[in-house]
Amino acid sequence: MDIPAFADFLPAPLLDALWTAGEPVDAVPGLRVLPGLRAEFPDLETDAALSLMVEVYLAVRDALAACLAQRAADRAFIDAQTLALQPANRGRRITDPGWQTILGMRDAAGRVVAGPLPGPLAGGEGSGAGSVAPQVEIPDFLKGEQITLFGPPDSRRMSINAMNALHRRRPGEDPLVAELVEASGQVPRWGADDEDSKTPLMAGFLRANRNLQGCFDRTLEEPAAGQGRAYRLAPSGLSLPIKRVPGLALPDGNHIYEKNPLPLHLTDLVLHLWHLRRHPESRAIYFPKLENEEEAAYLKLLLQAAGAAIARRDPALIPDFAASPVRVLVVFENPRAIFRIPEIAAALHPHFLGGSLGWHDFLASTARLFRHDPGYRIPVKADPDIVIHNIRESHRILVERLSPMGAMKIGGMYGILFEEGDAASFRVSMIGFIRDVVTQMKRGLDGFWIAHPDFVRIAVALVEAWRRRERDAADGALNRLVAALVPEPEDLARLLRFIDGPDIGGLDKDDPRYLRAVLAAEKDRSPVIANDDPEEVRYNIAQALQYLADWLCGNGCVALPAHLRDARGAAVPVRIMDDLATTERSRWELWAEVQHGRVPAQVFEAILDAEIAAIRAEGAGEPGAGSPDKDGRRVQVRWRGEAARWYPVAARLLRALVLSPEPPEFVTELLLPFSFPLIRDDADPWAAAIRYGLSAQLPR
Repeated sequence: MDIPAFADFLPAPLLDALWTAGEPVDAVPGLRVLPGLRAEFPDLETDAALSLMVEVYLAVRDALAACLAQRAADRAFIDAQTLALQPANRGRRITDPGWQTILGMRDAAGRVVAGPLPGPLAGGEGSGAGSVAPQVEIPDFLKGEQITLFGPPDSRRMSINAMNALHRRRPGEDPLVAELVEASGQVPRWGADDEDSKTPLMAGFLRANRNLQGCFDRTLEEPAAGQGRAYRLAPSGLSLPIKRVPGLALPDGNHIYEKNPLPLHLTDLVLHLWHLRRHPESRAIYFPKLENEEEAAYLKLLLQAAGAAIARRDPALIPDFAASPVRVLVVFENPRAIFRIPEIAAALHPHFLGGSLGWHDFLASTARLFRHDPGYRIPVKADPDIVIHNIRESHRILVERLSPMGAMKIGGMYGILFEEGDAASFRVSMIGFIRDVVTQMKRGLDGFWIAHPDFVRIAVALVEAWRRRERDAADGALNRLVAALVPEPEDLARLLRFIDGPDIGGLDKDDPRYLRAVLAAEKDRSPVIANDDPEEVRYNIAQALQYLADWLCGNGCVALPAHLRDARGAAVPVRIMDDLATTERSRWELWAEVQHGRVPAQVFEAILDAEIAAIRAEGAGEPGAGSPDKDGRRVQVRWRGEAARWYPVAARLLRALVLSPEPPEFVTELLLPFSFPLIRDDADPWAAAIRYGLSAQLPR
């Protein structure tokens, strides 16, 4: 392969079969495309778009191959050094200031593999950690509050609902919400997600691309079907879409050039930029999973190659691209990237806009970084206050590094949803949401992500009320709004004390534990529940199992049932919006507990078998999705229809992810083969996957 790392996702027999089945593109010699794709999407899979993909690929393939090879070498270095440190840490606890980690270590080439750089910035500007990269120019259309609804543009209806989110009034909305929303003058952003919220079925990617075009063109609509209603874009107050493309690691087995899969991030980005080339507002994108400034330099090469190739095909756009190049919001969701913000900004200039902190992936990739460190514990998924208690130092770095550049600085996702019609569920969800929003505002962030349109107007109102309070401490709009959302006296009093109080304390930068604190890696046992508690193990298994089954069905995000404890200790039903990032953090938590001997493998197996049996039994019953079974368990992805076909595969994959001493770097290394029709459409998809080489991918 041109890019050997892609073999981790596409075993040779599968790639050979995909190449053989592909339809040649006469206008682009050497390119083959998934059968039927061009017939179904003739407006997208055009000769011009496909030739553009290949031209850009040829310009960047060597640089991408080098980046991914360096990733593999860095991981091997991290693992070897972490194992070598175990004797030095024996007899200590991870809370000990003397606990040793790989942070700051140099490889044989003298590179600091993980941790801040002590020397000058990339390009020779600045002087190490805390330095200021070149100033960022934020386009006028992006200025303002960065309140961002995240979700995929999978269907026309989902896309229209995301675009119209500012107009989505909940029943009984307090008039103060409308007053604050109107006074703010803000429109939300929509993170149109083709990454962790999306199963990478190519037909789904292309439909999403088409839907997004309709959003920018203002032509998207869904006619009424039967007795249903029609969906149309509102005449004003529409969300601003910001596309998130896949990360560097995934190949696209649907577009193969001379037996080489094109990179999925490249095909998705090039299609977007080409078909929306006359919409400058479409050139703001989120880019996930960058790990350091070397990878940022590759991304700059890609953006410039794509821009130049588009300009050659449409010369009238040359001045436009020069004045308004593609701009990137980096998702700082990796424990290596969080220490390299100035260097990444410098390497990406002038394309760098700022960044956000996606904390589920941040914690998952940190757990992978410390996988051989027996003292490390990932903050438990059941903790509703992770952002408040565990993400403070990383928020602080984000603000301190980005503010001097004038760059955008955005927080992470609030994904706890309420059960419709359940007052207690709405109350606990709102309490958590208000605490998260206020915490991120206190820390100086420009915005945050939310997981459902029902929260958009409330979020805009909360931020407007907070800004009023910043300008005038006597302004009472925030207190009145909080009282309208959470009127119960005891809960309200606690919330107001939280709002009026300071942010939680943190470690000084000269504390020997500080770098670990940035990664939420300096703590021992969670005060909420132990990582090895059978209930925490069961919760992670249940959520991961349902998510994997739904991903295999074609749904990249799902609101899974859960419970939160309210201030009185009562278990209140809620939903947690899960995507691939949340499943990555669940599987790494489970892996660490099993591999370090805190949860015996047979206990994991027994709990997994019990969950499978319970989900299967619930699927045979009559309760609706999400309603409790006789043991109080709630299941969203029921063992019925398409899901019944995929649950046995999901269970096998989860076993492999947790029980292998050497698991794959990404869950998608095992999932991706199931996204292709020659495996998906087989009567026995697991047997088909094994036949096409999945056994070589399965961890041993």
